[in-house]
Amino acid sequence: MRDLDVGGRWSRRRVLAGIASVGVVDVLGDATGTVRASTNDDVGTGDRGTPETLPTVEPAGRLALDGVTEAVVDDDGETVYCALGDGFAVVDASNPFDPTVRYVERDLEHEGDTYSRMVSIRDVKVSGDRLLVPGPSAPPEFLSGFFLYDVSDPTSPERVAFQDLEFGPHNSFVDGDHVYLTGSGEFDEPVVVYDVAGDDPEGVARWSPTDADDDWSEVPTLLRNCHDVYVQDDVLYAAYWDAGTWVVDVSDPADPTALGHLGGHDPAFLATVDPLGAEFEELPGNSHSVQPSADGAAAFVGKEAVDVPRTLADGGPGGVECWDLRALDVDGAAPSLRSVLRPPEPRGNRTGSGWTAHNFGVDGDRLYTSWHGGGVRAYDVATLAEPSLLGEWRDPERTWFWTAKPLESGFVATSYLDPAYSVGAQRRGEGAHLYVFPEPSTADAVPAPTMPRREFPVPEERDD
Repeated sequence: MRDLDVGGRWSRRRVLAGIASVGVVDVLGDATGTVRASTNDDVGTGDRGTPETLPTVEPAGRLALDGVTEAVVDDDGETVYCALGDGFAVVDASNPFDPTVRYVERDLEHEGDTYSRMVSIRDVKVSGDRLLVPGPSAPPEFLSGFFLYDVSDPTSPERVAFQDLEFGPHNSFVDGDHVYLTGSGEFDEPVVVYDVAGDDPEGVARWSPTDADDDWSEVPTLLRNCHDVYVQDDVLYAAYWDAGTWVVDVSDPADPTALGHLGGHDPAFLATVDPLGAEFEELPGNSHSVQPSADGAAAFVGKEAVDVPRTLADGGPGGVECWDLRALDVDGAAPSLRSVLRPPEPRGNRTGSGWTAHNFGVDGDRLYTSWHGGGVRAYDVATLAEPSLLGEWRDPERTWFWTAKPLESGFVATSYLDPAYSVGAQRRGEGAHLYVFPEPSTADAVPAPTMPRREFPVPEERDD
């Protein structure tokens, strides 16, 4: 992958303070992964239409891999770890034309548990020589917890620990000696932190928006569910659905402290909303996934949302928000939204309600995104207010994408179902594939289609 830490690893606060002192309109992108951010504060309300001709990027190779959903890439930029529903796989993508499975482990069990088999494994994460395999991604059933593997030899992972849980972690992250889990289904919907130093998991903290403001405790848990976590340079980024995305100091993982908040409804409004109604499915909430830039100066938030026909509002599909965080730790100012990437538009007689943002990956000034039936897209986000579309690929007859992540050169994406298969086969993960794409050229780049952000209602306003 691109070298994002030239000259050593700086703390996030030091980087932000240095950026703030520059005093220019744009901070130029360079080898350190710095992201340029326009000073125009209202770009997030803008709308850039779709160009008549969009650049394409064709896959170099693909690999049949039943059940594949999430994928993450090791530091070598070539080794890909994949969640398979009932286990995980290790894929060598060094040859983009011939991705190859190097290891597969399915039917994960833990001795001594009455319900010993883990199901619905939809996430994996890697840090150094540790691989995290959590599950299930839904309410706990059978075996709930997380496995830790030593992957110093990726072709022969060695299980080193298992920790049982009373909840099903929908998403997770491993950062050095600490594991961060979404406390999915727990009343306070916390981020649950474990110390795994010495491969001996020990719970050390739980944090949720209710710790920052008790008003969130009045909001139905479904509307403030903890959906995604990412940790970088002692900062936790947590996507909390309609409660927005939270930025949390975890320099002491046992004592998390909120630093800031990106978007989200007012808790007084959400406290009056039916959690089983349209608000759960529609914009402007639905903070689904999050990842910062390498220096923490920007963050990207994916909104998984669909339009509910019975409402008057245009509720979806959701895009990817591009946030400028430079002021967050410098002067206490609120982060600012610079643009919202518009979802791909359907072609022919297709509808696109389901073509919403899903999981993505960031590398330097590149953003690689997945859009379910809308395929995959690669962007240049060096200037947050004016991103460029580098290339897209879609085949909705055969693919439905879960994630896209950067490689040393290019990116990898997973199609977790094939619409041509029967519903039963899709549920079993049959027809799923991993695709490898080359790095798209900047020569054909066009202005990325963007859209206005739906305004959040004030507490006294309610519609149907």
